Amino acid sequence: MRKLQVSFVIAWLAMLSISIGLYAQQDSLDFPAPQFMLPFYDHFTLNHLNVTAMGRGQTTNALAGKVDNAVNNPATLLSDKSYLYMELTIKPPISEINVPDSMMYSSPIPFGMFGVSGRIYKSIHAAVSYNVPKSVVYDNFTVETGQGADAVTTYPAYYLHQFTTTLAGSVGKLRLGLNVHQQLHQFKDIVVFQTFDRIDKTYYVVRLQPGVFYQSGQLGIGATCTLPTSAIMNIKYAEYDVTLPMQVTAGVSFKSTNNSFYGDIDWEQCSQMSSAFDDRLTLKAGYEKLIRNITYRAGVISMPGVYTGAYRLPVHQTAEADEVLWWNAVPRGGYIDKSDQLFGTIGFTYNFKGGELTLGLMQDLMGNVPATQFATSIGFNLDTLKGKRFLIFDK
Repeated sequence: MRKLQVSFVIAWLAMLSISIGLYAQQDSLDFPAPQFMLPFYDHFTLNHLNVTAMGRGQTTNALAGKVDNAVNNPATLLSDKSYLYMELTIKPPISEINVPDSMMYSSPIPFGMFGVSGRIYKSIHAAVSYNVPKSVVYDNFTVETGQGADAVTTYPAYYLHQFTTTLAGSVGKLRLGLNVHQQLHQFKDIVVFQTFDRIDKTYYVVRLQPGVFYQSGQLGIGATCTLPTSAIMNIKYAEYDVTLPMQVTAGVSFKSTNNSFYGDIDWEQCSQMSSAFDDRLTLKAGYEKLIRNITYRAGVISMPGVYTGAYRLPVHQTAEADEVLWWNAVPRGGYIDKSDQLFGTIGFTYNFKGGELTLGLMQDLMGNVPATQFATSIGFNLDTLKGKRFLIFDK
């Protein structure tokens, strides 16, 4: 009888262990897209383009601007002079937040945006730019081989290169605009469990972003929507039918003589990429004050996370035994902890004859993901530089 009870307990514990294992497997996220393009990495991968907007809490939707602001809302493009813009964005490395180890996220290429804008006919304006909305390098992913005598080290990376064409025009006081974003999603050293293949892939995607902007006196109202887009991404050992989610942003501005107030609300439907993701509602507020030829700025950004829980790396299902051997000590997945962020932002612009120099800084204040971004830009009115009409835009 005692032996029967012991056998029953052992069988019950075995079944419980299997059930817990199956539950854990079911509760872990299988990637719906290549790893670092997933929205729960946005806490570091995002480059907050537009240095002027960075200083005032990344508010962009409800004020007229040039090529830098047009990338955020195409309808706000309203500069009659040909304008050349260059931007650098620096993100100091941060520690990997998902594993208790010394690995880092970094972004070694400090490039943000380069573009030109101007008027092409009456109230019709256009702009073109090259910009980098996302970038990250994971330093590093290492698998020990030869009983620890050697190791295979990779540096997984993701860069989103974007070529943006903007066209905007007026209907009375209402402005309408359209961005055509030609995107190159570049991945290097994609991690696939149980293989040492160096997987580098680049995918081409076109995204459309219409926008509207209305200004009457001191009040401005704007909105824009980046439409959802589907793409097939095959990384050799896994094929993803990816949906790049819809993003809707609306904003309001109020300007007095030397003071301006801004507010934006941004909604991204991340659940379109995976039902495991929450939709993200980001709130932004900013303030500007002009004193002589310097504009001072401050703002806040509340950016929630979209997923908390375990994930599994893709796996090479038909790997050879001599390759699988070295992966036995490597965890197949990881855990995404809480990643809500609250950024404080500051910045200023020095206006000089023919152009402007801008600095911006944003720092997470909440501490879940202590990310920092620093950016600087310089812009020139090209006709002022040359003393005459410089581009076809100026005719």
